[in-house]
Amino acid sequence: MLLEVRLLMSIIIVILLFLIVTMLRKQRMELKYCLVWIFSLVGVAIFTVSPELLDRLSSLLGIATPVFTLFLICIAFLTCICISLTIVVSRLSARLRELVQNVAILENESDRNIKVQTPEVHNE
Repeated sequence: MLLEVRLLMSIIIVILLFLIVTMLRKQRMELKYCLVWIFSLVGVAIFTVSPELLDRLSSLLGIATPVFTLFLICIAFLTCICISLTIVVSRLSARLRELVQNVAILENESDRNIKVQTPEVHNE
């Protein structure tokens, strides 16, 4: 890997780490999601600092070029992220449905209590 490419990747990694830590400090992202991105950036940094590791991994997996290994790792990582976010969205959707139903029940009970407590006035 060319030194210029490694330097550019290192700068991008530092910028992304700064952005992730900033989002965590401003509470725009939860810690568990920040940790996933931080660990992935550390993994990319390891391959950036030592591209020989990517070559060895490619040889171990029987993949012809390290670029294909990198694409495989990225696709696997993004697939895992998509699956975990789908699980989170599904849980939140179920929880939201439950909360909406509870609010509707409470509003119904409140309306009934108001009708029972308010005597009707008849005009004669």
